[in-house]
Amino acid sequence: MNLDVRMPRAGSATMALVVAVGMVFGADPDLAQTEPQAKPRALRVMTYNIKHGQTNAACTQPAPIPGQPPFPDCNLDLTATIEVMREHGADIIGVQEVDRFWARSSYLDEPVELAAGVGMNHHCYAANLDHVPDRHSNVPHQYGTVILSRVPILECGNTLLRRTGTNEQRGLTRALINVRGVPLQFYNTHLHTTAADRLLQTADIAGVIDAAPEGPRLLMGDFNARPTTAEMQPIYLRFLDSWLEAPAPTAENPSGFTSPARVSSNPTSRIDYVFVSSDVDVSLAYVPIDAKTRLASDHYPVVSDVALPGSAVGIGRKQPTLPEPLEGEDAPEVEPEDEVGAPPPM
Repeated sequence: MNLDVRMPRAGSATMALVVAVGMVFGADPDLAQTEPQAKPRALRVMTYNIKHGQTNAACTQPAPIPGQPPFPDCNLDLTATIEVMREHGADIIGVQEVDRFWARSSYLDEPVELAAGVGMNHHCYAANLDHVPDRHSNVPHQYGTVILSRVPILECGNTLLRRTGTNEQRGLTRALINVRGVPLQFYNTHLHTTAADRLLQTADIAGVIDAAPEGPRLLMGDFNARPTTAEMQPIYLRFLDSWLEAPAPTAENPSGFTSPARVSSNPTSRIDYVFVSSDVDVSLAYVPIDAKTRLASDHYPVVSDVALPGSAVGIGRKQPTLPEPLEGEDAPEVEPEDEVGAPPPM
C-alpha cells in the first residue's frame, strides 16, 4: 500500500433545518472530564467523496426501460466504501455524495448503511437535493452529505449555499460533537464544479464560521478547487490546512493529490481537504493510495490525526442565572451542571 504521509512540524499546533441525527449516548469514562489540566483529545478524522458507492470496476450497465428509473449502477458496491473507511479507523468521517433511496444506488438508505457498516453509533445527514418520485426513483429520494461519528453528536444542521442559475444545490453540514468533553464544531461540504458557484459558496461558509461559537473547529470535504484558487482564500484565512501542517510528503505523491482515483493511473489534483482551527494540532496527514482506494470511488480519502485542546473542555456550556436572594434569605444552592454530552438523569 502506498501511503502518502506527512508528519508534523515542530510546534504546529446559519444553522438551517435539522435533517437527521443519529445519537446514542454511551458510557465513556472520559466523557465528563473537567480536570484543570485536561489532556488534549486525540482524534482521527477522514474526508471521503464516495460517489454514492459507484466504484471503478469495469462492467456493462443495462439499458434503462423507457419511462422507468434506471437500473442500479452495475459497479455499485457500498461495501468497498465501508472497507476503506474501516481500514483507516477514523473517529469522525465527513462523507460526500451520499444517496437515500435512489434507483442508481439500489434504493439504499446510505447514511444508515454506512453508519452500521463502519460501526458508528452517531450520524448527521443533510440533504442538499430532496426530490419527490421522478425519473431517478419511484419513491422520494435525497442526496447530500453525512457526518459519521464514534462520539456523540449533540446538534446537526445544514446551510444551503448560494448558487448561480439552476446549478445543483450544495450545502454545509454542521455537527456539534462531544469529543470526551470538548465540544467540536465539525463542518462537511461539497462545493460545485464551477468557479462562479464556489466563490459564492466559500463566502457563505466564511460567514457561518465567523458567526460560530468559540472553540475548536474542523472543516472538510470536496471543494472541487485547487489550493491557490481565488475561491479557496476565505477558507485559508480562517483555517490551517492539515496537509500543509505536516511536512515531508512521500515522493510518490508530494502534493497530496486526491483526484481522480483510477485503477490504472495516479491522481493529478488536490481538491479534498481537512482544515483545522489554529487551536487544533495536526500530528499526521495522509492520502491512502492502494488497490482498495483506487477501486472504491473517483476520489481518494484524506486522513488526519489531530488533537483538540484539553483547555476547551466544557466550553460553550450555559451557566445558570440565579436570582438575588431577598434580605435575610440564604443564597440558593447551585446543582452541579451536567457535562456536555452527558446522558440525561434516569
